[in-house]
Amino acid sequence: MNKRVINIVNFVRGVEPREPEKDLFLPVVEELRVNRRFGLKSTVLLQYDAILRDDVAGFFSEAAPDVELGLWFEMNRPLTEAVGIEWRGRPGYDWDWFVNPGFLPAYTLEQRRALIDEAFRLFREKFGFCPKVAGSWLLDAYSMQYMSEKYGLDAMCICREQYAVDAYTLWGGYYTGGYYPSRNNALCPAADRDNAVSTPVFRMLGIDPIYGYDEAKYPTGVWGCNTMEPVWTSGSDRRIMEWYMDVYYKSPCLSYSHATTGQENSFGWPSIKAGYELQAELISEMAGKGEIDVETLGETGRAFKEAYDTTPCNALCALSDRTDNGLRAVWFDSPFYRAGLVLEPGGRLYIRDLNIFDPEYKERYLDEPCTAWDARYDNLPVVDNRLWSSGGIDSMILIADNVNPESFTVSEKDDETLVLGFDVNIAGFTQKCSVSFEKRAIRFNGLDSIEYHPGIPEKGQHAEYDRDANKFVLDHFGFRYEVAINGAKAEMKTESSGDGQRIIAPFYRLSSGSEEFSVSGSLSKTASASSYSVFL
Repeated sequence: MNKRVINIVNFVRGVEPREPEKDLFLPVVEELRVNRRFGLKSTVLLQYDAILRDDVAGFFSEAAPDVELGLWFEMNRPLTEAVGIEWRGRPGYDWDWFVNPGFLPAYTLEQRRALIDEAFRLFREKFGFCPKVAGSWLLDAYSMQYMSEKYGLDAMCICREQYAVDAYTLWGGYYTGGYYPSRNNALCPAADRDNAVSTPVFRMLGIDPIYGYDEAKYPTGVWGCNTMEPVWTSGSDRRIMEWYMDVYYKSPCLSYSHATTGQENSFGWPSIKAGYELQAELISEMAGKGEIDVETLGETGRAFKEAYDTTPCNALCALSDRTDNGLRAVWFDSPFYRAGLVLEPGGRLYIRDLNIFDPEYKERYLDEPCTAWDARYDNLPVVDNRLWSSGGIDSMILIADNVNPESFTVSEKDDETLVLGFDVNIAGFTQKCSVSFEKRAIRFNGLDSIEYHPGIPEKGQHAEYDRDANKFVLDHFGFRYEVAINGAKAEMKTESSGDGQRIIAPFYRLSSGSEEFSVSGSLSKTASASSYSVFL
């Protein structure tokens, strides 16, 4: 598989009830015209109602080799009525962006199969072949498995990480790149092939590694989402886009680096044009220098399956800041956990996000349909700085608060190990320290202690320390899991917010009583289906 890959994925809706007079065909024509002007391959995913349009179907009736066609799965009146399901959209909305009725998880398993089969049937009727790629902002594990097995897909794509944007939350999954999803949870990578959907799924939109996680915490001075989407400021500003390209394709990434860009036609060509043309030019320049490979989504999926029997580790590292905030951020993904780390300009270094991947943890709508307007897909949090921080109390694993930012380095030991090096001041002396993110372990070296601050978990979530067993016991909406400590003991302390709210929260100092303190181990499944060991 190529080391540095980008996919240009555009998807096409047939109607836009929010702006009925908008020209939805013009973006389709112009996006492909720009791609061809710069010699770029692309993938176009067509919604059912778009395939029914004569202009769209006619335009793609003879697909050229530089265009890959696939299906985009958002529900609409023509599709549901074609299989005998009454359309549940709001009055005047033949396509509705609410999860219920706009996405497959809102339907029974039998209905999901019927809707998928009808979409593939119409596509084959119109274009003479069966598509090998499919995508949606939101796909459930059952639909992924059904499409993968029945239609032999090469690749699927879903939305980036986001919390309560539009009608859905995808929180705690692979931060970037591709993975083989668990049959129980579309957002959870499977650690082995027995429990995996056999088609890789790729995260869309080129998320910002610093600001994409918590878009309100730090000012960025841009409008819209912190992604590569051409319609937003971050996707249409040359300086920011050059930074994105450096972060994704010139920084440590372990196995490979991957991003998608592109745009749905609902925004209209006038809103997309400037950013789309800018990105096409930058991508073409980098491809010409051999710095990046432009592939269709299907090409990337086929290469992924050939290269990896199971989900590989990857990383996304921002070693500079596109703003004046002076932040640095690192994301590490493995089949067993994901971790996100931040270094602030004042020297505070901490893990702001740690999620465990357990294939036994089931998504909420695996067997029963989502009946609400919104939906949530997630994994098992240990640290969640965005959702568990409140009133001045931060959820984090504090590594050190006096790191010399100039000493901070990130390097690849191998395709599964990312090493962060840095200097801290301990008792007046400079100590060289490191954190290693490995496939089954996070290792801390050279530190006398670290601190685990759970923060203020959401209602329905709980974390507490079991002193006798020397482990943390967590509960995520009724699913219990464990975080065991190896080589150290935890001492509980409390902190107050100090902002008048009188919030007092526990935190835990983990230490071995040695300046050579190093805690290591593995994230590994135990006899209990919901129990893991993570050595912090």
